[in-house]
Amino acid sequence: MSNNLSKPDPIAFGVASANSSDDPHPKAPGEAPVENLDLHSDLTLDAPADPASRADSQQLGDRSSTKTQRIVVKPNNTDPIVIHPRPAASKPTSQIAPHMELIEGDSGATQEQINLVRARLQVAGPALGFGFFIFAVWIWTREFAFPLKHFPVWVLGFHTVTTIALIGVSIWLARVKNLSLFCLVSAEAVIFGLPAIFFGVSHYYELVLEVQNFALISTMPTSSWVILIFAYAIFLPNSWRRVLSVVLAMASLPVIATVYAIILHPDVRTAIFYDPSSTIEMLLLLAATIFAAVSGVRMITSLRSEASEAKQLGRYRLKEKIGSGGMGDVFLAEHMLMKRPCAIKVIRPEKAGDPRALARFEREVQATAQLAHWNSIYIYDYGRTDDGTFFYVMEYLTGMSVQEIVKKRGPMSPGRAVYLLRQICDALTEAHDQNLIHRDIKPANIIVTELGGAFDIAKLLDFGLVKPLLPALNYEDKELTQAGSVTGSPLYMSPEQALGEQDTDQRTDIYSLGGVAFYMLTGRPPFDSGSSMRTMMAHVNEIPVAPSIARLQSVHATLLESKPISLELDQIVLKCLAKNPEERFQSTRELADALEALSENVHWNAKKAMAWWKSNCADFQDANG
Repeated sequence: MSNNLSKPDPIAFGVASANSSDDPHPKAPGEAPVENLDLHSDLTLDAPADPASRADSQQLGDRSSTKTQRIVVKPNNTDPIVIHPRPAASKPTSQIAPHMELIEGDSGATQEQINLVRARLQVAGPALGFGFFIFAVWIWTREFAFPLKHFPVWVLGFHTVTTIALIGVSIWLARVKNLSLFCLVSAEAVIFGLPAIFFGVSHYYELVLEVQNFALISTMPTSSWVILIFAYAIFLPNSWRRVLSVVLAMASLPVIATVYAIILHPDVRTAIFYDPSSTIEMLLLLAATIFAAVSGVRMITSLRSEASEAKQLGRYRLKEKIGSGGMGDVFLAEHMLMKRPCAIKVIRPEKAGDPRALARFEREVQATAQLAHWNSIYIYDYGRTDDGTFFYVMEYLTGMSVQEIVKKRGPMSPGRAVYLLRQICDALTEAHDQNLIHRDIKPANIIVTELGGAFDIAKLLDFGLVKPLLPALNYEDKELTQAGSVTGSPLYMSPEQALGEQDTDQRTDIYSLGGVAFYMLTGRPPFDSGSSMRTMMAHVNEIPVAPSIARLQSVHATLLESKPISLELDQIVLKCLAKNPEERFQSTRELADALEALSENVHWNAKKAMAWWKSNCADFQDANG
């Protein structure tokens, strides 16, 4: 056997419905992301396995982000079933999901497009403002330093006003958040409209003053128009048709100004008719500039479209990568019609040709899809692209893992630890009732978040190592874990996992949950002997100290202000960590009953959870309301 230490699979997940103010396990779901996951490693010592079959994409249903009703579409049934508040998950199937028609979406700009326009304007405004400021310094210097005929005072004032407006709009764009598309279009009109008007006025007076001072026109003042046209084409993410219409309007201004000067000033008319070469050069330069700008925009738009298509999976647009694990990557995404944020887990391209990886990925989706408890993850969708990329779509949560909370704030109070453990027991009870064991319970796979106004909602994540207890399930066991194979996280795996035993049952999850409880209360795992193999052997051979003793020995001991751990809680954790499965709690229901009877339950509730989040997670509250 060889060690293959790999990163776990970070996932962002969601929640369910129904709330009771008296229930220590609030059942009011909301939607919210798993951010900045710092995951422990999974240890996988795998023996070769037979290639497993692949499942085609399936539609697991959808639900509105603002309602608790959910529509489940079942294969071979054209009538949707509406269940309130939350249905049991539909059974996984290897058949292709029923065809679902896409309703026509809105044609307005997406938030991503609005953000892009805003970002571009935040660059264009200061750039043009700085250019106008330098140009203003030159004009005012020229007006007073050279004995030539000058611009009228009102033109100089217009130049100054334009400079101030550009700087002011730039500051406004930088300081004001959540601007509407109308506000951004107005800012665009100021940033590019005022300079265009000023250049038109200055073009007219440049012609008049040049003829008055030199009796001829050597060259037309076109450099400012070239800069403005290219600036608009480069900075603003528009279609080539819109760019063409705008730059044509810009290019018409110097032509109009020239015609206006010819009509009003005979000496200008005489100079241009005498030598029209400068006018012809101006027209040719403007035409070439327009052609180059529009062609460049068409190319940029094409490349942006290709990049956008590359960032799409079915009806979902990938926005940013938020996590990476041994099997795949997790992306923040958005449904293109519903504009609802979600998280998408995508199998790594280098794993696409590995039948075992694909089978494990499929099994994770199928196992997760059977779970409907609000303390477990929820799957929106599942499928694969034309190029064979597998993905599934989950709810998107904001929050922190138990590992992050303990690392940042130290060990939890006993009351809070019990409050969260009871929720995880509920999630595992549903999984165990469906003959599924998790096999990778650890602090990094438990997210604590705020949902629907309820705080300290625990979510159990990552069923990538899930294993069926019985063969008579609704999907074929891929036999991904065979004799001589060890899977899980060394810091929290049970002795039977460490020994590679294949007849593990729900009691292995109870052991791992005991390890998580130990970590919550003490700030460290039950055993950490350095190397993965030594840690695994410690789970097999060593007896853990009582959490109350380890808590006092913790580096965070001086920060502990909560009540000490009761003898009963000590005994519960140590019973979970018993080497012999027969000496542990035999089910998570039994464990939950024992936790419910503890005196620690009165020391933590929903109000205290809210107070903790508001005092310790101000940044989180500001970002998520």
